[in-house]
Amino acid sequence: MNTENTPPPLPTASNMTNNMIVEPMSGPVTLINVIENLLKHPGRLLHECRKGQLKVPLLLFLSTLISFSVFGLLLGSFSGGTQLWASPLKVTLGITAAVLICLPSLYIFSALDGLEARLGQIVVLILTAVALAGLLLLGFAPVIWVFSTSTNSLAFMGFLALIFWVIGLYFGSRLLLQAAQSQGMQSSAYLKTWLGIFVIVTLQMSTSLRPLLGTAETLLPKEKRFFIHHWFGNLTADMSRTR
Repeated sequence: MNTENTPPPLPTASNMTNNMIVEPMSGPVTLINVIENLLKHPGRLLHECRKGQLKVPLLLFLSTLISFSVFGLLLGSFSGGTQLWASPLKVTLGITAAVLICLPSLYIFSALDGLEARLGQIVVLILTAVALAGLLLLGFAPVIWVFSTSTNSLAFMGFLALIFWVIGLYFGSRLLLQAAQSQGMQSSAYLKTWLGIFVIVTLQMSTSLRPLLGTAETLLPKEKRFFIHHWFGNLTADMSRTR
């Protein structure tokens, strides 16, 4: 019997959940290979982490730092000066703080949804989601650069950055839900609630570490503000300047 033209076996229900195939990763565990599998075959990263491969989450974290640093640098190029190093630092610290703040509640909410996973597996889940969101922001980097060098509208730049972050969060959230289902999650109600909390935390971090765009007398704010109040204040001020 000629087996050269025999097609490969179809994925079974044991290794495929919600279109995510959990299978071994081909090739060495390098940053480029991890990024490629994150975009094309995220289930392979989960498989490697199940085997105790610590290099995968470390490279996911490194990818996250690089992506958000570049995104922050381009935000800082809108004003230049101190913001060229302050914005990348604030963006990376902000997303790291948001992950650490929301990690305990993610563990609890995922357990309520029937996900039987250790804390290390939960860390991998959130790292894959945030790393994917960061890669999408990196993909939007040329667009941010074009507008940061051609417009003086602070409100428009803030709106553009917000839209790109929402897009990144959307695809990162989808990946998180798919990955959780591949780990045996029975329901997603609690996890979707957690995602809403995580979004709000990241938006508040952007205000707590302001300015990410524009300039200020101090590196960090002295006044407490809710992010919606801060956005509308900047929008009103920007519209007043353009009149």
